[in-house]
Amino acid sequence: MDWGRLSVPKVIAIDTNLFSLVLLHRRLKSQGLGAPERERELQEVWGREDAVSLEQFDALWQMFERAHRRIVTQHIVAEVFSNKRRRLLKEWRSAIKLLPKYSVEERGCCVCDLYASDDFHQIMEEIGPTDAGLIYTAEREGATIVTEDRRLRQFAYDHGIAVLTLNELVCL
Repeated sequence: MDWGRLSVPKVIAIDTNLFSLVLLHRRLKSQGLGAPERERELQEVWGREDAVSLEQFDALWQMFERAHRRIVTQHIVAEVFSNKRRRLLKEWRSAIKLLPKYSVEERGCCVCDLYASDDFHQIMEEIGPTDAGLIYTAEREGATIVTEDRRLRQFAYDHGIAVLTLNELVCL
């Protein structure tokens, strides 16, 4: 990844699926697994038909590691450590240790606050409280959202929030 051409955002707000991948990527690297095994396990958590290269996963990790601030909402933390995701992360206790190590900021975002705002009420009904809360938090914190979710990206763009995708991390 040539970070000379792409400046790492100072503040990132990362969505559920990519946050799961960041946590898993770090665990797999720390275990010393080879590239093919890391890519296989990351693809399993990725869970989509469009394959992502190990280079893209590595670029995601590098961006996460180099950001000055890393933000998630409490909804994202709850989703990442739900039973379904926890099984995919396998050693989820080691993943939890990354939260303080990398100063991941868990920001609160009340569904009542979203519902009270005409703008976010509609977004919440369209894409749910987790993604609406991420947009709300990114807007308040001046963060760039890192996501692959098309609908989340569109609502973020509509609010003037910068967004990065895995393809943009590698291609720029």
